[in-house]
Amino acid sequence: MKVRFAASLTLLLLLVQAYPALAAWSSFVSLGSTTVNADVSCAPTTGGQAVCAASAFGNTLLVNQFNGSTWTGWTKLTGAITSAPSCANDGNGNVICTARSSSGGLAATVFNGTTWSAEVKVTGSLGSAPSCASLGGGRVLCAARSSAGGLTYSVYNGTAWSAFASQTTTSTSAPGCGSDDGGQVICAMRNTTGNIVVNRYNGTSWDGFINITGTASGDPTCGNFGISGEAVCFARGTDVALWGTRFTGGSWSPTQWTVWGSLGGVVASKGGCSVLTSGQLICGAISITDSALYVNDYNGATWGGFVKLGQTVVGDPNCINLSSGRVLCTVVNVNNKVFSTVGP
Repeated sequence: MKVRFAASLTLLLLLVQAYPALAAWSSFVSLGSTTVNADVSCAPTTGGQAVCAASAFGNTLLVNQFNGSTWTGWTKLTGAITSAPSCANDGNGNVICTARSSSGGLAATVFNGTTWSAEVKVTGSLGSAPSCASLGGGRVLCAARSSAGGLTYSVYNGTAWSAFASQTTTSTSAPGCGSDDGGQVICAMRNTTGNIVVNRYNGTSWDGFINITGTASGDPTCGNFGISGEAVCFARGTDVALWGTRFTGGSWSPTQWTVWGSLGGVVASKGGCSVLTSGQLICGAISITDSALYVNDYNGATWGGFVKLGQTVVGDPNCINLSSGRVLCTVVNVNNKVFSTVGP
C-alpha cells in the first residue's frame, strides 16, 4: 500500500503502479578524499548552493561548500564533538551546524555565506545527536534526546542560544525535527512501544506530545512539505519498509495527521527526505539487499516507487532542496568518503 498525502484528512489506498525512472539524477560526485565517521548533514544557502558538515575520525567538525556543481573540499574546524552533526538554514541565509560537545552539551557554529564562526558551547546533557530545524527569521531550534529519555532543546535567536529546557516523554530514539515553513518546528521520537510521538514548537512554547500511532523500527525524521503550516515525518517500519505521515496543519491534534502509510522498499536506514517543490517530495534510502542508494518521488498524488541510483554506502542518506525541482543527496560509501548526486 502506498500513502497519499491528500489535502483532506482521508487517506486513500493506492495501487503500486509502474512509474517512469527518475532519469535526470547526476552521476555521483566526491566531496573530497577526507574520511568521515558519521552521517553527513547539509543545508541550503542561497542560489542553489549548500554547505555540509560531518564528523572526522578525530572527533572534530568537518565542513564543505557546494556551489551548485562542485565542492570546495573538507575543512576541519577547531573544537571537539561526540556525535554526528545537524545543520539548518536560519531563514536569513545563514546556516547553523551543531553536534554534541565533548562535555555533553551542544557545540555550534554559524556559516554566514563566507566564513564559519568560532565554536560556541551551550551547556546541556544530550543523550543523542541533535536535530536542528529552522524557525525562520534568523532562529533555529536544536533538540536531542535528554539523558532521562525526554526531549531537550535550545533555540538560537540569531545572536545567542537559550538555556536548554526539556519536554517530558519516554523515548527510545533521538528526535527528528523539521520546519513547517510557518515559523514552527515539529519533532518526532519513538516511544517504548515503538509508536511515533510528535511535539510542535509554536515559536514560543511546545504544544505537547501526541501519539500518532505509527509503529517504527528506526529513528524518525521530519521535514517541511513546501506548504506553510504543514510537515511530513518518516521512519523505517517493523517490516523494514519506509513509512510516513503528513501533518495537514491547523490545530495540534492526532486527527490532523494522515494515516501512517508505507512507501515500500526494504531499507536499512531511516531514509532522508526533502521537498522537491511545493507539495512534492523526494525520499532517499539505503537498500538492505545491495546497500545502494534508492530514491522514491511523490508527485503530489502518488509515490512512484524506489529507483536505484547506485553507490555502495553505509549509514543514512541526507537529502535537501537546492531550488524548486532540484534536490541534493549525500551518502557515505564503504570507504567512509562522501559522495553526492543532484536530481531529478
